[in-house]
Amino acid sequence: MNGEWLTIFVGIIAICMVFITMVIVFIGLQTLQTMKRVHEFIGQAQSEISFLSTKVALTLHEINELIAHFKEESRALSDKSKLSLHELHDLISYVHDETKNLALKASNGIAKVTLGSLAIGALSQILKKKSN
Repeated sequence: MNGEWLTIFVGIIAICMVFITMVIVFIGLQTLQTMKRVHEFIGQAQSEISFLSTKVALTLHEINELIAHFKEESRALSDKSKLSLHELHDLISYVHDETKNLALKASNGIAKVTLGSLAIGALSQILKKKSN
């Protein structure tokens, strides 16, 4: 009977070993499939990241060109503003000079009228004295 129990015990151990081996093989196949999917995912992610990084590099290049264009435009606007301010300064200087000339002419005219008025007043005084 010992031989029969030993055979049954060894048979049970053999069946367990076959079952464990099948489980290990199943787990190994599942692991291989998972690794294959992970590898595909990583490849796709790398492709997407490469595409995005290229897109980002192009966008940054375009932004850099746009900033350079804005700098040139602002420089041109700044030059135009300086030119406009210079022209405005020249115009104000011209208006100031003309106003000063007109004031001098008006002052000379007023002085002449005042002198004429004084002369007429003096002549009138002289004529009044002679009439009397």
